[in-house]
Amino acid sequence: MLRASLISLIALGVAAQEPAKTPAPAPVSVPGTAPTPVTEPAPAPKPEELVLAKVGDEVVTEADFQAAFRLLGQQEQMQVLMVQGGKDEFVKRMAESKLLSVKARRMDLDKTPGYQRALDRAKDDLLAREYLAKEGATLQKKLVVDEAAVKAFYDKHPDRFKQPELVSVRHILVTVKQGEGKQGLSDADAKARIAKIQAELKKGAKFEALATKYSDDPGSKEKGGLYADADPSGWVPEFGAAARTQPVGKVGDPVKTAYGYHLIKVESRNPARQVPFEEAKGPAEKMAQQERQAFVWNELMDGLRKEIPFELIKPAPAPKTPEPAKSPDAQKAPETSKAPVATKGGAE
Repeated sequence: MLRASLISLIALGVAAQEPAKTPAPAPVSVPGTAPTPVTEPAPAPKPEELVLAKVGDEVVTEADFQAAFRLLGQQEQMQVLMVQGGKDEFVKRMAESKLLSVKARRMDLDKTPGYQRALDRAKDDLLAREYLAKEGATLQKKLVVDEAAVKAFYDKHPDRFKQPELVSVRHILVTVKQGEGKQGLSDADAKARIAKIQAELKKGAKFEALATKYSDDPGSKEKGGLYADADPSGWVPEFGAAARTQPVGKVGDPVKTAYGYHLIKVESRNPARQVPFEEAKGPAEKMAQQERQAFVWNELMDGLRKEIPFELIKPAPAPKTPEPAKSPDAQKAPETSKAPVATKGGAE
């Protein structure tokens, strides 16, 4: 959580930034008229003096809002700043939270051991955030990733930028029932329907139209049976093998899979390749940034561990309680007496 806060705090400059206000135009003097007196604007109230809500005897101030705003994630901060009424809604939630806390204090819930432990944990998190905020400028400089660093990352990790073989196929699936209560046809009926579709293809029917009409695959039915630029290794083995080997543009023989029978038409096939840097620059930059973030965080933690004793301790497993020994007589299974069996002639 704090590692994410590192990036969030730095990215948004740690504190909420109010939009710059357009200065009021200077008064214009008209010849022959007395100049309009300029009234000095009243000084803006300090954040701790500007009250946004009242709850009982307590208040929510602008300073309270700014402190709470800093604890939000980057996406939530953007919503508060950019969505109309976002700040008002956030202040309302703060006031409602204070309403609950006032009631809890009246019930002495702030004196429970569980609350005190949670409070100590919250203090640790808040102080950690304050430290990250204070070091934000220094950390931000370390997080910068220029194009040379992105290219170095690309060169160091070529396997991450290999594109697998991609195949575009259209198919028509006729499902075979896999058990009682399951949807699908019997094996014989499925073969008969496949034969009917093949006959329509020979008469000149369009594969796409027949897929829309007959296919049982909801993922491609409305697209004329199309799966575009997909990695065949993600398909069931029989289907993937056909996609890799069938001639392009021709409908192959029916292929049986666990789903049923397929008629497959390969539209295109692109071999595996190494994606060039210019094409991979966007993903490479994102990966390089993530690597740099991890490096900066680990460097920060390593430096602090040298200054402050730090140890992770795994508690020893609790000893197993030995099972009570069984007496020899108890270990013998008791003999079960047979109940008498009633017959027509009476008890046996």
